Amino acid sequence: MLLFALLIVSPDTLNLTLDQALRIGLRQSTVQAEVKASKTQSVSTLARGITALLPSVSGSVGYGKSNGFGLPESLRAGPDWSWTGNLTINQVVFDPAVFTGLASSIVYSQYYSTDARNRQAKLVYDITTDYLNLLKAQLLRDAARAALCRADENLKVIREKHRLGSASEIDLMRFEVFKSQAEIELLKAEKSLAVAAVVFKATVNLNGEVAVQPTEELTQPAGFRVSDPDSLLAEIKRRNPGLAMAAKSNTIARINLASSVSQALPSVSAYWASNYSDSCFPSVSHQWNDNDAVSYGIRATFPLLNLKSYILNIVDRASESRRAGAASMSAALTIRSTALSAILGYEEAKKTCGYARRNLKLNRRLHELAKEQLRLGAISLADLFGVEADLAQAQATDTRALCDSYIQAAQINYLLGMARAPAKEAQ
Repeated sequence: MLLFALLIVSPDTLNLTLDQALRIGLRQSTVQAEVKASKTQSVSTLARGITALLPSVSGSVGYGKSNGFGLPESLRAGPDWSWTGNLTINQVVFDPAVFTGLASSIVYSQYYSTDARNRQAKLVYDITTDYLNLLKAQLLRDAARAALCRADENLKVIREKHRLGSASEIDLMRFEVFKSQAEIELLKAEKSLAVAAVVFKATVNLNGEVAVQPTEELTQPAGFRVSDPDSLLAEIKRRNPGLAMAAKSNTIARINLASSVSQALPSVSAYWASNYSDSCFPSVSHQWNDNDAVSYGIRATFPLLNLKSYILNIVDRASESRRAGAASMSAALTIRSTALSAILGYEEAKKTCGYARRNLKLNRRLHELAKEQLRLGAISLADLFGVEADLAQAQATDTRALCDSYIQAAQINYLLGMARAPAKEAQ
């Protein structure tokens, strides 16, 4: 309904804040199907392990006859056809394969549940990052367009001065170069904007020719407090879904190794069986009860030990366990490196925001002074244009730093497994 309402306002342009982009993406992205599949697999895997412990019921019904060849004449069955049936109930008492399978299914269930959380958090991170890149590209395109307008106006002024003889040929050529460079910068900015729009629409699964217009206003850097990097690294290690999945894979490999070792142990089960045989089909329960033979007891199954296969299976499972353990350690080191890089990147982006804001204020003040100096005849028009170019560069730097602070904060949130956007207000 949100997307429909937004499209009613403008059939060709979709104005979106970051929150609206997240709501649309979380509802209709193709990743949501993967998230639901992982959640379903988590439940079904756990159910499969639990049902192996429950009693199993099997039954059969047949219709036929036996001539009893090989038996004495007095014991041979008659040629008449008869109905036969069987009902068997088995209950596991001790079975290493069932017990290790249950343990494995519990860990697998947790693995798929964590995988769903990881995919959800990754989707939020992708939507946030792609939206902010689109916003940044749009702001830089607008700045490049404004710079081209100023360059065009300045070129008109200098041409008039050149016509009147108050500007040299070199000054005219210099401003033509300024305009040419501004056109190139605008072309690059428009290309970057088009690419960012395609990437964002693919992430949130937006089809058609609708143009996306990001309307988020970022006035302050992302409000993610990094007071103690060591504590944050420890929190990421505790909550990161990818690291948890690697640890669970290692646990599953250990369980599989234990399962392969326990294959030499016998399995014990309790059973109850009823075997029916009569010339009539058992249409009512008492008819079955009058013509069946009931047996029950405990059955122990001793596996036939194939030593070569048994040993090779243990060797394979042990190798898988070692690989899984190494992968878990590698994942921990990778997560630590990525987290530290994200924390340093966020701190750098936030500090850059502060420097860029001060630099932007200085350039704006310098621009006001330069215009006043030009009015008084203290500087040339070329000097003013140089100040304007520096102001445009300061604005672009401020825009990049502001958006980058949100992107870095979003990455930290993703590493924490958090399926939400970074805070907008500085803390």
